[in-house]
Amino acid sequence: MNAQELIKKSALIEKVLKEQGLQEKAKPFMSDNAVIKTEELEKTLKEMQAEDRELKVGIIGRVKAGKSSLLNALIFEGVEVLPKAATPMTASLTILKYANTLSAEVEFYSPKDIAELKNEHARYVREFNRIVGEEVKKQKEKQSLSNRAKEGFKSLGNMLNRNKSTEAAPKENILSDGEIVKRAERIAKNELEKDTRLVSSYDQYEKMKKSGSLNTKNLDSHIQANNLQELNQKLLQFVGTDGKYMPYTKAVRISLNNPNLKDLEVIDTPGVNDPIASREERTKALLKDCDVVFIVSPSNQFLTDSDMSLFDRVSNKEDLQEIYFVASQADSAVGSSSEVEKSNQHLPTAFENAQKALSSQLNNIMGALIENYPNQREVFERAIKNGVILASGNCFSMYKDFNNQASWERHQKTEEYHNALRNLRDSYPDAFDSDDKSKESLLFLSNMGAIEERLKKAAQEKEEIMSQKLQSYAESQANNLHKFIVQLLQDLEEEKKRVKNADISAIKEQIEAYEKLSGNIEMKFREAYEEFILHFINNIRVGLEETLKKAIQTARVSAKKEGKEEEVK
Repeated sequence: MNAQELIKKSALIEKVLKEQGLQEKAKPFMSDNAVIKTEELEKTLKEMQAEDRELKVGIIGRVKAGKSSLLNALIFEGVEVLPKAATPMTASLTILKYANTLSAEVEFYSPKDIAELKNEHARYVREFNRIVGEEVKKQKEKQSLSNRAKEGFKSLGNMLNRNKSTEAAPKENILSDGEIVKRAERIAKNELEKDTRLVSSYDQYEKMKKSGSLNTKNLDSHIQANNLQELNQKLLQFVGTDGKYMPYTKAVRISLNNPNLKDLEVIDTPGVNDPIASREERTKALLKDCDVVFIVSPSNQFLTDSDMSLFDRVSNKEDLQEIYFVASQADSAVGSSSEVEKSNQHLPTAFENAQKALSSQLNNIMGALIENYPNQREVFERAIKNGVILASGNCFSMYKDFNNQASWERHQKTEEYHNALRNLRDSYPDAFDSDDKSKESLLFLSNMGAIEERLKKAAQEKEEIMSQKLQSYAESQANNLHKFIVQLLQDLEEEKKRVKNADISAIKEQIEAYEKLSGNIEMKFREAYEEFILHFINNIRVGLEETLKKAIQTARVSAKKEGKEEEVK
């Protein structure tokens, strides 16, 4: 399918959704299938065809995966310019570009973004109060019932044992009103924590309230710095955990003179499960534009469900071909007691063993995916071919800052360097028995050269990669649209099943609505997806008719029974 046909189909579907009032219902299905609005699709395809565009490289992974440490090592010569995020809320979206001079541009949340956070905050409060109210009522009813039962048994016991001395019954733990409320609040909090986005939106808006009303229009969003250390200090107030403007910061664009960034744009994302909805949409929009992606996963928790979800997003839904897996925190991988013993305290052997184990893990996962999804064999085989890059951003930072190690222990930021170096010295004394050997070993463990090599290779193959991306993107978006429509229609089928438990009047109303809706969808979507839509619509109609007949029949039987009972009386 060419670009124009895709845009035409997308516009048709968008029009039908709007006409039938299905826009809100369709949102989660669009998100799951990486379906974007027609206007955005047209813009994306146009940008992909631009001759002078830069190759876009995405760095993705869950919070605390080591993305910031790797980028600080790769782009900022080991200086901690990007603060490490403690939670998804404090993780900023960062875009890095090449320029002759060092600078940064901060993007703040818009009034619309803040209004959305406020609404989510209010929804959290409503849900919290609702659950608390229900739990308080439930506990009080339970205690009341228990008390009545206890009194009943006590009276019965007295009647049966009037002439016998009875032992006092064990006292039941009766909660006070205050204790009941506290217990209910704990239950509500635990229940709501299942919705990470809702909780984080609540926390984000709470931080906004505490920081006070801020008019970001009056803030200078442009930052100039003479060096990386100065840039770090200036950025802390915008993206640091306790930064004054952190709750209002949406993204940061950093420009610097670094050869690794020539002809590239590097995007460091908070992840696609971002609790901040508007930032997540921005992240997804940037991810679809990426030509190359590095998925960063900690070596001691390599390739979790979260990582594989990211892989599915970029490989299946965005149809990216150039995907590399980076196992971060190499110092932890070689520091395990089993690895130290197996390698006889020989660092290169331990590194090689860890690399092989991680590669084997990747190969097994990709092998299983090839069996389950043979149509994506090429992507999975390419991932196996690219292998695993075992690396450590912290080791590179220690290497660059080695001459200042005497001060590491005194500062919270570098205390982890002190502990890591001490553990490495204990585990591999030969590799760290002098300053020169220590620096050499830290640089070896960082393995930054392997990542730089991949970036250079991507820059050299820029034209080929971008051409391939354009060809495959239209096809993947067409498939995404197809899956989206199938899922939406399946959801209507589920709605049909749910009405079986409703009363007759409700069933009639819903049937009328679905008959009208399905008829309109059939007519409107016929042009785009005639092959499979008629099958679903027909099933929905037949099923709804059967549901109505059964419900009416049941009601008639019940009415006859009631009539006979009245006659007997």
